[in-house]
Amino acid sequence: MSVFLLKSILAIALLITGLSAALAMLISMGRAEKKANPATLRKVHRVAGYMFALLLLVLAVLGTKIFVGSGDALSHRAVLHAFLALFLLFIFLLKIVLVRFYKSFVRIVPGLGMAVLILFLVVFSVSAGYFLLRSALKADPLPAARPASLLRGDVKKGSDLFARNCAPCHYSDSEDNKIGPGLKGLFQKGRLPMSGRAVTEENVRRQMKSPFRSMPSFGSLTQQEIADLVGYLKTL
Repeated sequence: MSVFLLKSILAIALLITGLSAALAMLISMGRAEKKANPATLRKVHRVAGYMFALLLLVLAVLGTKIFVGSGDALSHRAVLHAFLALFLLFIFLLKIVLVRFYKSFVRIVPGLGMAVLILFLVVFSVSAGYFLLRSALKADPLPAARPASLLRGDVKKGSDLFARNCAPCHYSDSEDNKIGPGLKGLFQKGRLPMSGRAVTEENVRRQMKSPFRSMPSFGSLTQQEIADLVGYLKTL
């Protein structure tokens, strides 16, 4: 199981617990007619809140690992995801602090709770929602093959580029998953591991510029640097 799929599963569980906590509190505080025992609703809210905090902590650890491992190759979506997640964590911690230590501000706590839920829905949309939607789509059809004049790659420079940009997520000496799939023997395979495209130099170059699923874009690399990387990948 990839770390991105694991994060998506945990995010769905977090969404369910967050909605449960919010629904329990809305019924308890917002409905004139009481359909359930208020004490039971508060208990549901509390238990769901503890589960939300635990899942949020696990997701924060996984997200930090991916963020650090990606180096300077983060996409704009990933940066937005990280910023919103930090803001969500701050609001959630503020809510806990006010409930525990500053009772005089308890009247604003329900508003903070709704802010946490809304923020999480946005974060979910740009992270797990995006990943699951992309995963559900079939790989785009392969274009008709056509000859292309490719630059000659320097294997030594490609090795250095791989160490800086790719090694945090991919093994070069194994096919096992790290964060992304291992790339050993890549050019001996029929299809690229995630996109399902045919393994050709052009498709590998294309994936670096327009990555599939959660892989960050390497749009800052020059054509020569990409050629160097491709040359190195062919030696694995």
